[in-house]
Amino acid sequence: MSSSASPGVRLVCWVIAGSVLAVPTSAHAQGGTETEPDAPGPAAVDTAPIHDLNTPVQKLSPPVQDLTVATRNEDGSVTDAENSEERTVTLAADVLFEFDEADITDEADGALEEAARVLDDSAEGTTVEIDGYTDAKGSAERNQELSEERAEAVEEELSSRTEGSDITFDVTGHGSADPVAPNEVDGEDNPEGREKNRRVEIRIPR
Repeated sequence: MSSSASPGVRLVCWVIAGSVLAVPTSAHAQGGTETEPDAPGPAAVDTAPIHDLNTPVQKLSPPVQDLTVATRNEDGSVTDAENSEERTVTLAADVLFEFDEADITDEADGALEEAARVLDDSAEGTTVEIDGYTDAKGSAERNQELSEERAEAVEEELSSRTEGSDITFDVTGHGSADPVAPNEVDGEDNPEGREKNRRVEIRIPR
């Protein structure tokens, strides 16, 4: 028998050899160390827009409200109010005068003395305004006349009580104008408001 392999045997050997060479590398990796995947690189960071912060500064200068400080005597006949522009002494007409009259009553002495003291302290060398006011009862003509007469009566009294002071008086009647309280409420008479409106104001400039 010949020792050389037959063609059939050689074909089988080549098939086996080819099978060995065709083993995938993954099968080889099963017996060894697995390779870790590459770590992801740093994430991209968006660049934020740069804003110009050199904006103009708004100057906040709210208006300063003028503060008025007022005091009233015990019986309410004299109110003394002050602010940065003037000092106003208000005399209640119901203490100074009888109803619909312009003659100073005896009960007015205390109120007039208080007003005279304020003038002596604060009005030297100034022009003081004396303004008369009525409520809305009666005709406009009568109220105008009465307010003027009452203002003049107060001026005469204060002039005599402040002799020697360099004070000039400016007297005006305003009738029922410039009320400080409503003469009526919901169409009904308001006696308390009308009482506040009957007054004589003495204004001393700052």
